Amino acid sequence: MPEAHEPIAIISDVHGNLEALTAVIDDIRGQGVRVIYNLGDTVGYGPDPMECIDLVDAACAVNLCGNHDYAVLFDAEDFNPIAKKSVDYHRKLLRPPYDNDDEEVTRRWDWLANLEPMHEDKGFEAMHGSPRQPITEYVLPSDPEMDPLKTADIFSAMSQHIAFVGHTHFPGILEENNESFLMLSTIASRYRVNEAVRAIVNVGSVGQPRDRNPRSCYVIYDGQMVSYRRIEYDVEKTVQKILSQPEIHPASGLRLRDGR
Repeated sequence: MPEAHEPIAIISDVHGNLEALTAVIDDIRGQGVRVIYNLGDTVGYGPDPMECIDLVDAACAVNLCGNHDYAVLFDAEDFNPIAKKSVDYHRKLLRPPYDNDDEEVTRRWDWLANLEPMHEDKGFEAMHGSPRQPITEYVLPSDPEMDPLKTADIFSAMSQHIAFVGHTHFPGILEENNESFLMLSTIASRYRVNEAVRAIVNVGSVGQPRDRNPRSCYVIYDGQMVSYRRIEYDVEKTVQKILSQPEIHPASGLRLRDGR
């Protein structure tokens, strides 16, 4: 059996949703968990990128780079129009002007620029996308059945027994050599780590859930068990913030009501 260790909360895909992030961090603290890892995409889609950067910077021991974080720094190449609109807006909010003398603006931009693509710890690794392409690659629920060669290659790129990812906003687990994606209903939101089976754990999304459940999602990992938690937050407050900002596509808010 894997060795137990101090519980770690692992979050991902906050996407500028301050109400969701605050509710999740409050829940983590309520569970007595002191260490938080953030797998990236702190920005994009939502109305409060600056406040979310400040909160994860203060609360998280590890913050990683997601594809939206990277796109804000550089370019939203190949992004769909909904995602690109908010990325371009967040870049305008966050990038220091040439005559900048605002330390807070500089600090947030430097924070984005210094995010690492992945993190390794005792017995596990963490990244936004996949062990093969840490920032950009989607590990899809359909991959084991529809693209087994891709899945095998991703598992071969792993350096640890278990990998934690985000990016798809769809929580669940892929086990090596298992054609079925383990959804939360299948595992009753708890997954016991098996030393004989490597696994990729998608922790879901804090700020933009996509599994038809509007509640935020994250996991707690203690070395032996992965436990998923779904947290309610003030969805409508976030929706109204987005609808009041013409530089964010309204779909980024409206879909929060249904978790899609």
